Amino acid sequence: MAASEKKSILSFSAKNRIREYSEGYKLYEMRRGFGAGREIKATLFFFLAMGMLFILMLKDFDIARLPVCAVILLICMHMCSYYIFIMPKKAKLMGEHIYKSSRLIGRTYSYDFSKEYFVMKNKYQCLKRYYTELSDSFETDDLFVLIGGIENKLIVIPKSCMESRDAEKLSGILRKETIKQYRRLKSRKRKH
Repeated sequence: MAASEKKSILSFSAKNRIREYSEGYKLYEMRRGFGAGREIKATLFFFLAMGMLFILMLKDFDIARLPVCAVILLICMHMCSYYIFIMPKKAKLMGEHIYKSSRLIGRTYSYDFSKEYFVMKNKYQCLKRYYTELSDSFETDDLFVLIGGIENKLIVIPKSCMESRDAEKLSGILRKETIKQYRRLKSRKRKH
């Protein structure tokens, strides 16, 4: 292995706050956890609800004759709202719980990114992760979220602790080294 491959490309320190980690955990759950495919599931329940509503409409909304359609319609409406609104909120709360119950997540870590891998370490923990171990890596306006590996499957790197040029450089490294896994997620912030 050449010395240039071992050389650090980018180094910085960062510390997660509860809001940042819970947002990263929510994104992880929606992409790789129990929330994966929630859009498809919500869509299926929506169309099933529309079908039940159409059947009830054809029968002049006589719920006494078609109680099964009414029950299925209510269940479908609940499942749509569950997948769209409740599930992301539960994932965010779970991320807050994990943050509060862990003594390591809220500590300051130093990150060292090289051509083949990155090292994340603090006083109590040192983790070396090759880019080939990452199953997913995405970037938002506020975070970098790296997923993969056996231990510590989720790594959230907040941009608030980084200079803007370091964030751009890290974005470039991840785009180049994790070509198939990297995604830039669009912001969902409302404009005032």
